[in-house]
Amino acid sequence: MKQFSLIATLLLAASTATVFTGCLLDGGSSSSTPSAESEKEAVDGDGVGAITDSETSKLTALIEEGNAALAAGDLRLATEIFEEAEELAPDNPFVKNNLGLVYMEKEYFSLAASHFREAVELLPYYYKAYNNLGNCYYKLEYYDLSAEAYEEALRIKPDYALAHWNYAMLLEKNGEYLDAIRHWQRYIALAEGEGDVAFARDRIAALRDATANGSENVDPGELEMGYIIDD
Repeated sequence: MKQFSLIATLLLAASTATVFTGCLLDGGSSSSTPSAESEKEAVDGDGVGAITDSETSKLTALIEEGNAALAAGDLRLATEIFEEAEELAPDNPFVKNNLGLVYMEKEYFSLAASHFREAVELLPYYYKAYNNLGNCYYKLEYYDLSAEAYEEALRIKPDYALAHWNYAMLLEKNGEYLDAIRHWQRYIALAEGEGDVAFARDRIAALRDATANGSENVDPGELEMGYIIDD
């Protein structure tokens, strides 16, 4: 059964990315989602992650190399590269996010969570890092904190399909089937053929059956979380 794996998410993200200083930016201009220009100002103009031109070039190269290592499953190399990037740009939220993902893959969940928290402290509307923080809390079984992180990601960007996927999974885990159905439905509406719509529809059918039959337990099968890496 096809699912949203880390590698699939990387490919999806890369297909729609606007690259700036090794970062994945979304160009929305609504009141709830900052534009690429405002995000650029937050990183450069206000000093968050601001570095010299030569350091920027090196940082971009490190991020590209780190992402390639992570995509290839070379966690040792990815760790070395992103830790070097963090030394070069200790206040760069995108580096914090990507290094957090490396630690997630290594199952260092507490360390990963600290990096995602730093990322959103540095860039408060960084909805991708909130999504990843929610996943991390889920792995740590801090389900209330996981829900808060997904809700914040969706408050910032209501049409963020990946967070709807992950939040639906958490709600299933908590037995909140009607709310889970709502987020699966929203995911389907937003995925536009790029995600696993068939799987989401299967989940809705299973949850509706469970609700109709008064069942308190639904086998979720092999659900897989969706992560976002900035490249």
